[in-house]
Amino acid sequence: MLRGLKLAHVGGLVMFLGSILTFIVISTLIEGASLENIAFGRKIISAGTNVLTLPGMWVLAITGVLMGYKRYGLKQRFFQLKLLLIMLVIINGYFFVVPLVTAATEIAVRSLAQGQLLPEYKTAYMRESIFGTVNILIIVAAAVIGVWKVGATSTQD
Repeated sequence: MLRGLKLAHVGGLVMFLGSILTFIVISTLIEGASLENIAFGRKIISAGTNVLTLPGMWVLAITGVLMGYKRYGLKQRFFQLKLLLIMLVIINGYFFVVPLVTAATEIAVRSLAQGQLLPEYKTAYMRESIFGTVNILIIVAAAVIGVWKVGATSTQD
């Protein structure tokens, strides 16, 4: 069972971080592009967030929690910290990142319909970028904590 969880965990990581890296490339390519390309790129980012990033985040979170709980239990400080970080990623993802992704996409689509890039697009895009970066940093911190297991007492590796 542990091997299956590890495999699923890696799959979740690939979905989560792989989709985000793809969105960074798309965002870079659509900067200064035509309104059609901006709207199209934003639609890809919105769809990918819903079908890759969010499910990947859940797979990563659930498998990480199950593996950690099975191996260390709730009393380990590093595991408690990792749980907190996972909750922060989920909260930030659903309450900030997803609404900002949606807003930036909606503004891009409205811009296309009006024939000019609306000024609020840049603000929505920048806020999305900031909160998205925060999530990546939290995920990296959780990964570091999970790998080094500072203060863990298990004899297993």
